[in-house]
Amino acid sequence: MITGELKSKMDRVWDAFWSGGISNPLEVTEQITYLLFIKRLDEIQTRKDEQANRSGKPDPNPLFTEDQQELRWHNLKSRDSEVMYGIVEQGVFPYLRTMGGDDSTYSHHMRDARFTIPTPNLLAKVVDLVDTISIEPSGNGGDIYEYMLAKFATAGQNGQFRTPRHIIDLMVEMTRPKPDDDVCDPACGTAGFLVQTASYVKREHAKALLDAEQQAHFHTSMFHGFDFDSTMLRIGSMNMLLHGIENPDIRYRDSLAESAAGESERYSLILANPPFAGSLDYESTAADLLRLVKTKKTELLFLALSLRILKPGGRAAIIVPDGVLFGSTKAHKELRRMLVEDHKLDGVVKLPSGVFKPYAGVSTAILLFTRTDTGGTDNVWFYDVQADGFSLDDKRNPLLPEDRQGVRPAAGSLSEKEHTKNNLPDALSRWFNRGGSECSRARSEQSFCVPKSDIVAQGYDLSLNRYAERPRYLTAGRRVTMADLIGTGLLAEGMQLAFERAGANYTARVTAEGSLELAGGQKFPSPNRAAAAAVGEGAIDGWQAWALEDGTTLDQLRQQFLNTPAVGIPSPDVAELANHRLAASPNFAAALPSVTVQKNCATRHPESTEDAQQIQSINEPARDEDEDAPVVGLTVGDLPSALGGVVFVSPSATFDEAITRMVINDYSQLPVLSGRNLRGAVTWQSIARARHANNNPPFPRAIVQAREVSYNQDLIDILPILAEFEFVLVRNQSNEIAGIITASDVAAAYGAMATPFFLIGELDKRLRQVLASSIEFPEVQVLCDPEGNRSIKGFNDLSIGDYQRVLENKEAWEKVGWSLDRKIFIERLDEIRQIRNDLMHFNPEPLPHNSTHKIRHMINVLREYGN
Repeated sequence: MITGELKSKMDRVWDAFWSGGISNPLEVTEQITYLLFIKRLDEIQTRKDEQANRSGKPDPNPLFTEDQQELRWHNLKSRDSEVMYGIVEQGVFPYLRTMGGDDSTYSHHMRDARFTIPTPNLLAKVVDLVDTISIEPSGNGGDIYEYMLAKFATAGQNGQFRTPRHIIDLMVEMTRPKPDDDVCDPACGTAGFLVQTASYVKREHAKALLDAEQQAHFHTSMFHGFDFDSTMLRIGSMNMLLHGIENPDIRYRDSLAESAAGESERYSLILANPPFAGSLDYESTAADLLRLVKTKKTELLFLALSLRILKPGGRAAIIVPDGVLFGSTKAHKELRRMLVEDHKLDGVVKLPSGVFKPYAGVSTAILLFTRTDTGGTDNVWFYDVQADGFSLDDKRNPLLPEDRQGVRPAAGSLSEKEHTKNNLPDALSRWFNRGGSECSRARSEQSFCVPKSDIVAQGYDLSLNRYAERPRYLTAGRRVTMADLIGTGLLAEGMQLAFERAGANYTARVTAEGSLELAGGQKFPSPNRAAAAAVGEGAIDGWQAWALEDGTTLDQLRQQFLNTPAVGIPSPDVAELANHRLAASPNFAAALPSVTVQKNCATRHPESTEDAQQIQSINEPARDEDEDAPVVGLTVGDLPSALGGVVFVSPSATFDEAITRMVINDYSQLPVLSGRNLRGAVTWQSIARARHANNNPPFPRAIVQAREVSYNQDLIDILPILAEFEFVLVRNQSNEIAGIITASDVAAAYGAMATPFFLIGELDKRLRQVLASSIEFPEVQVLCDPEGNRSIKGFNDLSIGDYQRVLENKEAWEKVGWSLDRKIFIERLDEIRQIRNDLMHFNPEPLPHNSTHKIRHMINVLREYGN
């Protein structure tokens, strides 16, 4: 473990590089790594020299010849800074570029090594620092290297970033590498998976590695990593050496472009987080992969590659984007069918979308499978990781002390409260019990097993939300509110909550009545509405977003409330049913002996030609309001005015009082209340009629009937009442009149929901017009459906994905005749395609806050260039 002192030293070195004119984190990492590398080489040679002295036999393969002794670290570090600078520039780096001869794994990656430290003084500072660090495999050299890579990754340069180490550890622990494994990462980058695999094997199989043959395998033939970025290869190769692997197989290879025939059935374990969200031309993709699955998508091609290069019986743990789990294209479905039917799909671990922040917010999952060639899938184990020990915003701050983080916390077992902040130890424990008690767990739990027959019946859909039975977060037949959390002491008046989104920070204060007060003074009883109002656009899951200073989210507090026995629950049976997606009708507390229990049913959306197809239950979590209901299922409480407070008059009021309140607030109606009792309402129309019938009528003559509804009723169910009465009054969870909604409020709410749909429709129409006026349909047909598997009979049959396929073609783009950069345009179109998919399939994740703006701006571009 790297200490705070070493971190401080490394930070000072980084600052020196930046102040010295080297601002690229990748370059800084490389330069420091070269010095760590040369120091490690000297330590290895020193050990060899000592062995030669003991045996009396000269070293047959010295790393340094007699003429190269001045290049060794122990000789170099004591030289004057100017002399040292000259030796490093003119001696060390030429040595690195040629070291080991053609047979060395390092020689292939060091040929382009460049010395770019600008001054002798800076070099001397770095050398002094590195000299204090032990680079022995059992020391902290590897840890400090990991720290450098983390800084390099956080900077997000060149599109390169590491998989978080604790996620790598989870995958390594779940696959249990053995000392006789042949391990491969076909997109290795900095070799993080291989390094952690080596650490696991050294820890768990130390005795086996005492065998000379096993040790030789460990150092020379166990680890294999491919990449087509020469800089990553250099860093990954040196990373392996600094972690004690002397000659790993780290080499240049474009894994998807080159034939895998030579690698076929070679490896027993694959661990990878391959690049995704990319697309390759068929011409640049290896033919043997296309024979396995014909697709241009890199995430699918890497899965196909893994199946090809695994030995029968070999296992894999691979990170994939969520689209792989439910995508509806022929390639998506066929690859999932192969995993389930032809091989053994072991598990799907859903990761939270913030795992790869700040540089990516994509939702991902880990697929765990075994190549069998004969099937074998029985039950597939699912786990929903909701917390990985760090905040899921751009800062990724730790939520627990270091000894309680990771897969195997140093402090031992975690408490239930600690589990809510770090699910990884629980996930690992349950993984190894997936053939036992996990098979009997309810699908409302965090982990559960699904029989193969159910997966086949769902078209091989592997998305966890397809099978999970989510709680409605109900207590006593109603939704949990912030007032409930205050009532049980989980929240208190004055507590500060905050969250970060797109680089901006938002804060709110908890009020005594259970609302959130924003910095501007606005109050909202719903965390979701408070979050949406703070950001200013879009739907946000406020229960997941708002968090206390220690990182505890409102959702985690809600779970604690629900897990507290008998808290505010008049009938345990009712609460238990409600939290497992069951409803009792009528209420048990008032029911006759005859009771009907009804379970929620799943609704299937129509098939689409787009890649992302998400099938949801009506009551699956869609993270929109206080309950987990799809965004299309608005409740009365979703409208801001429903629980925003109410201005009223009493039955003994005067006309002047009522009229004044209506005028100064610009209201068309006022409720008439007597305590909690609703007596009716007065409107401009009722006041006019009362005065028309009598010049001096009593005020009660103007009171007309008013309807009231509960805040948790479905909005669509009260539309007939609104059509008749034009307004309804809303009772909150305490049965108080807490707001009013009108027909215009409903129109505004549904209008906001419908706007993205209308915009997508206009975008679709304009793109179709552009293609129809520029390109002949037969050419479009071939580009969109080269195999003739789809029924595309005209331009009206095309989807946004089809427009993208057409415009990706250089000749088609030239026919359109736009003076725009094709690649950038296609990238934005792909973003909009994903937004479209999320809309059409009611993706439970809120749309990014700038999604509507992107669609509007693209429409403006098409208006300008489409003509």
